[in-house]
Amino acid sequence: MNYQDITAQIKQEFFSGWKPFEVVWLTLFMAIQIGVYVYTPDSVLGMIAGISGIICNVFISKGKISNYFFGLIFAYSYFYVALGANFLGEMNTTLYVYIPAQFIGYFLWKQNLQSSEGTKSVIAKSLTLKGWTILLILMTVGTILFVQILNMAGGSSTSLDGLTTIIVVAAQTLMLLRYREQWLLWIVLNVVSILLWADNPSMYIMYSAYLLNSLYGYYNWTKLKTDQ
Repeated sequence: MNYQDITAQIKQEFFSGWKPFEVVWLTLFMAIQIGVYVYTPDSVLGMIAGISGIICNVFISKGKISNYFFGLIFAYSYFYVALGANFLGEMNTTLYVYIPAQFIGYFLWKQNLQSSEGTKSVIAKSLTLKGWTILLILMTVGTILFVQILNMAGGSSTSLDGLTTIIVVAAQTLMLLRYREQWLLWIVLNVVSILLWADNPSMYIMYSAYLLNSLYGYYNWTKLKTDQ
């Protein structure tokens, strides 16, 4: 593959298949994230995590495999933000879930792509009733156990921290396996995370953007599944 072919593929991945609404939405929230940092400069890493996280989530909602590039930037920067806030669950989730998932997800998605609206997007699947039952049981048990571990470790906001950690693990797993129901878990996670990061403007704005994007993501992945 020559330089021209690689350049063409990059252009197609990053710049094709965008609706005007999506471009405006992404630009708006990136501008808000930067504006929040300028107005209340809490941390550069918080701003980087916020911007890369928003880009990553928008790319996921579109089923673009390049989301994993921005996800890696988000994961490393978010780890240090969580470290500064002493949110042990968030730290461990980032270290043992988010970062490995970027590599695993890339290779799993690469084998399951389809052409849609002039660009390549992932092939979406849907959970069965049995799948939902197993998922909810595992999440309930996992949350109870993990909150106890965080309490023994001396973490902060352990109930919310433990709940968000288990939701992330479940949602990330569904994402890697290409299930559209991941977005329902991300919606719940984003609402809880807004409460968890209420004192950090960059993270608050980031999760507010995530919440809106999760609603759109569920709609778009439902469409991706229907288009198969």
